[in-house]
Amino acid sequence: MKPFKIIAVFVLGIVLGVSSINAQQNRERNQLRFQNLTQEQQQLFQEQEALIKQNRETLKATLTVEQLAILENTQLTKQERHEALVATFTEAQQALMANNRDRVREIKEQFRNTITTEQRQQIRMQLREHKSTESGNEIRKNIREQRKTNRKTNDSNGSRGSGKGKGNR
Repeated sequence: MKPFKIIAVFVLGIVLGVSSINAQQNRERNQLRFQNLTQEQQQLFQEQEALIKQNRETLKATLTVEQLAILENTQLTKQERHEALVATFTEAQQALMANNRDRVREIKEQFRNTITTEQRQQIRMQLREHKSTESGNEIRKNIREQRKTNRKTNDSNGSRGSGKGKGNR
């Protein structure tokens, strides 16, 4: 049993190390993103991020037990969860979502109106760099493979098809 514990601790150490490296890289990317923005633009950007977080929390507070179960269903893809969740929204939740979209759209438009052509080009260049990176493509490929494996495992175990929910087959 001791070798198992040693291996488990070793794997946990590797996972924690990789996650801390990723967090540091994300922090550096955010600093680069703000580097070319004026104070006003940085403030608009931060307002937008705060608004999105606040909207997410407000919506989560209104979710029913059934809607939370849809969100936690790992057998559904992200898109299937989204579609199933939206199909169960009440009128109040739909109005909240529409209001949130409009408010975020307004802040984005304000931000777009403040950036210069040079800043716009720099933002596009940064997006292109991150979009086509080998690690980004590799991550997407790994996620697709994991989903395929999970679906095959779930299908062979017969764990799908409980009859509950729209997305189960």
